[in-house]
Amino acid sequence: MEIRAQTGIRLPDGADPAPPADALATFVDRLLSFLVDMAPRAERADVDRFRIHIESCRGALKNPDRRGDLPRIIDSCITACETHFRLSERYYELREQEFSEIIAILREAARIAVGDSSDFHTRMVEATERFSRLGELEDLRELKHRLSAEVHVLRRTVDEKLQRDQRAYIQLIRRVDSLQARLAQIEEEVSLDPLTRVGSRRGFDRTVARMAEQARQQQVALSVAMFEVDDFALIVETHGRTVADRVLLCAAQWLTRGLRQSDYVARYADQFFAALLPATPAAQVEMRLRQLLAEIARSAYEYELLGRRERVRFTISCGLTELQDGDTVDTLVARADDALADARRRGPGRLGVRKRSALKALLSWA
Repeated sequence: MEIRAQTGIRLPDGADPAPPADALATFVDRLLSFLVDMAPRAERADVDRFRIHIESCRGALKNPDRRGDLPRIIDSCITACETHFRLSERYYELREQEFSEIIAILREAARIAVGDSSDFHTRMVEATERFSRLGELEDLRELKHRLSAEVHVLRRTVDEKLQRDQRAYIQLIRRVDSLQARLAQIEEEVSLDPLTRVGSRRGFDRTVARMAEQARQQQVALSVAMFEVDDFALIVETHGRTVADRVLLCAAQWLTRGLRQSDYVARYADQFFAALLPATPAAQVEMRLRQLLAEIARSAYEYELLGRRERVRFTISCGLTELQDGDTVDTLVARADDALADARRRGPGRLGVRKRSALKALLSWA
């Protein structure tokens, strides 16, 4: 009763407790929406696959022609959930192993820091005591013989400790290197958008700051372009979130192929992308971007939904600007966003360009 109330499914008084197919499909759809929000954490790629699968099932549930497939869709969701839960358990097991490894390395470092030398200290104390007793010997030859033997033992003790510490240090360095490699891999994954595999917003923020500084030092141009998939909310409403995500992936591929390898493309927000074009004035980029937007508008994304071919046509709007004297990263990105707003006001698939203001040009000329 509680779940039915949360999902908005209400049965009239005296109605058959077995709900009709449409009501059941609506109930399952809302149940799946809760499931996606409450799903436990797992590896990023596993979470994306689970989310895409569940959203695909939700899209099928909304299709009245697929009511006969309802049992198969529900069974598919159950299988996906069981798989995701197993992957989630594995995810937490791996995280626990990583933390345990870090703790073990810290303990090893602490052991080396104190020298793990209780045995060494004991042996040194014993050697000192033996040295003090050598003074009691009156035979010079026996004294020389005993002294030589004690020096040999002492040198061997020190060498053994040095070798032991060196082996422990090498092992510790290897474990630290392995951990650093894993952390670098995690950092690289964070710098990439998990859906489109272009740069993430975090990666963009770091890269635009670095490229802007390089452009100032080298006294070269830096162009910034902001993109938006037009009417994205309508695409989600018409085709579902899964297909909309595929449209975003397709858009990222268009931008990556349409620009140079030296250019940087990132997913800035949900349906927004950004590109950094180093050593390139905006005037040199305009024509290529107009061609790219036109090519995208003529294309379509095709997909198959439960045996039926579907097509999604979409356009992308773009705002373009370039780095100016006195710009901060915030003013540079804001001007590119303003140029995108100019483009959207003129209609879908357009390019807006914000160049140097007339006032700044006049002041610099004067």
